[in-house]
Amino acid sequence: MNKIIVTIALLFTGFCFSTNAQIDRSKAPEPGIAPKINIGTPSSFTLENGLKVFVVENHKLPKVSFQLTIDKDPIMEKGHVGLSSMMGDMMSAGTTTKTKQEIDEEIDFIGATVSTYSSGLYGSCLSKHTEKVFGLASDILLNPAFPNEELTKKKKRLMSSLKSLKTDANAISARVGDVLKYGKNHPYGEVQTSSDVNGITVDLCKEYYTTYFRPNISYLVIVGDINVEKSKVLANKYFGSWKKATVPTHQYKAPKKVSGVRVAFVNKPGAVQSQISVMYPVDYKVGAPDQTSVSVMSSIFGGAFSSYLNANLREDKGFTYGARGRISPDKLIGQFSAGASVRNEVTDSAVVEFLAEMNHITKEPVSDEDINRIKNNMNGDFALSLERSQTIARFALNIVRYDLPADYYQTYLSRLQKVNKEDVMQAAQKYIDPNNCIILVVGNKDVAQSLTKFDSDGEIEFYDINGDPLKDEVKIPLPEGLTAKQVINDYLMTITGKGNMEDVAKVYKKIKGVKTVMNASVSQGGQTFSMTMTALAKAPNLFKMEINAMGMVVQKEVFNGSSGGSMNMQTGKKDFSEEEIEEKKISLLLDKELRYEALGYQLSLESVEMIDDKKTYKIAIKDQSGDITYEYYDVASKLKVSEMKIEVSATGESSTVIQYFADYQSGKYFQYPNKVTIDNNGQELELNLSELEFNPKFSSDEFNW
Repeated sequence: MNKIIVTIALLFTGFCFSTNAQIDRSKAPEPGIAPKINIGTPSSFTLENGLKVFVVENHKLPKVSFQLTIDKDPIMEKGHVGLSSMMGDMMSAGTTTKTKQEIDEEIDFIGATVSTYSSGLYGSCLSKHTEKVFGLASDILLNPAFPNEELTKKKKRLMSSLKSLKTDANAISARVGDVLKYGKNHPYGEVQTSSDVNGITVDLCKEYYTTYFRPNISYLVIVGDINVEKSKVLANKYFGSWKKATVPTHQYKAPKKVSGVRVAFVNKPGAVQSQISVMYPVDYKVGAPDQTSVSVMSSIFGGAFSSYLNANLREDKGFTYGARGRISPDKLIGQFSAGASVRNEVTDSAVVEFLAEMNHITKEPVSDEDINRIKNNMNGDFALSLERSQTIARFALNIVRYDLPADYYQTYLSRLQKVNKEDVMQAAQKYIDPNNCIILVVGNKDVAQSLTKFDSDGEIEFYDINGDPLKDEVKIPLPEGLTAKQVINDYLMTITGKGNMEDVAKVYKKIKGVKTVMNASVSQGGQTFSMTMTALAKAPNLFKMEINAMGMVVQKEVFNGSSGGSMNMQTGKKDFSEEEIEEKKISLLLDKELRYEALGYQLSLESVEMIDDKKTYKIAIKDQSGDITYEYYDVASKLKVSEMKIEVSATGESSTVIQYFADYQSGKYFQYPNKVTIDNNGQELELNLSELEFNPKFSSDEFNW
């Protein structure tokens, strides 16, 4: 096998052994003649229960790995989207004979790996532990207990993950993009929400497992230092008792072809970059007759670093760190996708270039240099992949699952070698369609209007992070006569429970100081530790904040009304500058919101915007230095739900810190958010209030620096 791989590598990288030959390194080498590859056929057998087993022997290292794949149809999971993933995760959470801790300890003790997922399990170990790991895997597969306490933990972590979605433009784009491509009535277009997570139960996990985890639709691939005879013994011993049963099948209507250009937008308040995705579903299956030509075309267009898209948007225009695009096959329905993250100010210009490159590859023949370079790269990648036994196993599995010709991979290089410029053009014209596509942008709403010109009907579609349309997003007018001051006053009257601002002012006069203690759990490096933030505020503007973690003060800030500073474990101690002192004299005032105008702040009511599922008033608050903070107040409850500040450094780099306020509780003088989530440039921290005290006693040196 190694000799074959070396031969392939030499033939397809254009090496020349003649001492008189001159190599022109200014252009890609011409491909040589494709050899016929004898990949080899894995041994296979089928158990009485229908489980199909493939064995690829590789005795170079004393290791064995195995993968069990359940070849089921995609399944609609309405009401409990994510059930299959949760069920797969829960399989390794304990069996009827062992707890999760006991399983993990046994696996760790021998340095093995066993993991489960929605469509099977994977295991690996040293060959001397093969039988032990097969036994553990068999117990996990055949006797899952689905303990309710483990489900509760996993659901809690999943809920936390869902909350962080709103800060991740890539995750939002993928989520909403699936809805736009496939629709919510297709398994590829379902979106998981918190209600779905709540809807997942142990009984549903058991029902899913019993229905779909059956040997007669499954494949077991064993790779490594093991022979066929031993594989048969192990497979029969540990998986032979697995009961077969009829498994339901499912069929779905193909998603409708996109008609015209649709521009969709998801507002991400405070975003300084736009995540652009151009997409649509295509009828392109695994093993399609033109798959090799499409792969070459796809790499030239956007798959390779040297692709049209990356050369244009990254190298030429400098819009992004990377732009990619590809045509992807699938058993049900394929897709075209292209995307990049770009600066706000070049969002519309970047879209122009995406569409231009889509037109470019469909209308102009690719160069000899481009096609030869990409084919050489693909040749080399294929040759390197053959060094891995898992590749041979995957090939065998694909041939059976997708009904491919028996020599499909043996003839791959020959098919690749035959791809020419006409084939690439034909593939591009068949699958790349700039006139009928979806353009999805996740970013700051301020850039949305510049994208209207791309939409066929001139109307941008707005969506929330769940892919639900927001028809009123751009149509809700601000109430006539409403001002930013009135919105803030309504908020202050709501939290104090007073009907006028005179009474609100009386409440604030009673408040001489406030102490708050908030707790959070932080995960880092695979470990989770607790963090406590204690904040003290004393009228008029004295302030102290300490963050403790692992018994140490990791961050601190103190201001005594005329001086102060900050301390960080990484950056050390630093005094406030004169400019910072003047800013804090105002920003730390306990009753600042009552005196915005007197303090020189400029307030403006900007718009009505959606924050999660709430309609909010967006207010811009500009301080004396010109810095702007945006605040969002729930139209219905009048409570503040979010606050965003964008800071621009001297070098022009911007950073965004967003706070989300939730679960307001009643205090002695006013309501206070029980939960504050801080999003610092995509890094999210959730703080929960554990202590709130008004007018506490302060020591005489409390605010000394």
